[in-house]
Amino acid sequence: MIHVNPDWRKILTDNKDLVKWAASRPETDFMTLWDETIDPVWLPHLAKAGGATHKQVVFALCAVVRLCLHLVPEGENRPRITIETTEAWCKGEATEEQVKETAGYNPNSRASRAAYYAAHSAIYASNSAVYASNASAYNATACALLAGIESQLMCSTYRKHLVFERPPSPKRLTVWQRLAMGVDPP
Repeated sequence: MIHVNPDWRKILTDNKDLVKWAASRPETDFMTLWDETIDPVWLPHLAKAGGATHKQVVFALCAVVRLCLHLVPEGENRPRITIETTEAWCKGEATEEQVKETAGYNPNSRASRAAYYAAHSAIYASNSAVYASNASAYNATACALLAGIESQLMCSTYRKHLVFERPPSPKRLTVWQRLAMGVDPP
């Protein structure tokens, strides 16, 4: 569970469109924006501003890239191995050198366009793990979009892997409590 950074608006500077959208809703809290964001390219930026670590974001990106693996030609295991090694790095079970070794994938010319993007999504995710480069990590999302993965599916995958602690919701009064307090029932 990720604790929401109370200064998330001040940190949110990576993506101009996201910053503009969040600024247009000054009264909206982080969790509402997190739930309502429909652009999967924005979610890694919002997650980092909200308090997610770089490794948590990269791990979620790996889950998104996994959505592309069915597009990789049968028998081509390097994208999967790259993702698995990157995930291991995120958990502290692999070194940067191991990730670098698996990130050297270059698809051959016979690979389909979708497989090409899927394979490169894995590389971008692993490169972000190695170099801690936000730009290359977010390219994984863009490549998944180009590979034809639906943005709604990517957003739900991000939300599944980056779980923020929700503030407790106010307790709703029963109809009888509202009547006793002189408040109109709903």
